[in-house]
Amino acid sequence: MEKLEAVQKVLKFSTPIREWCINEFSVHFDDFDEQNVDDYESGGFGDIADEILERGLDEQIIEESDLN
Repeated sequence: MEKLEAVQKVLKFSTPIREWCINEFSVHFDDFDEQNVDDYESGGFGDIADEILERGLDEQIIEESDLN
């Protein structure tokens, strides 16, 4: 599963993570794309995407083996 797909899966199936993302960063599901999930510079969502994945792993929405 690609990083974008994994982020979208977590956001789709976890209301708490989705609400955290919206409330803390004003970033919504549709704001993520293939480039910005790997962009760690100002304006990119790399750090947020990594945190979403960590939280998704903790909630067992995705597994380590799902991530390429």
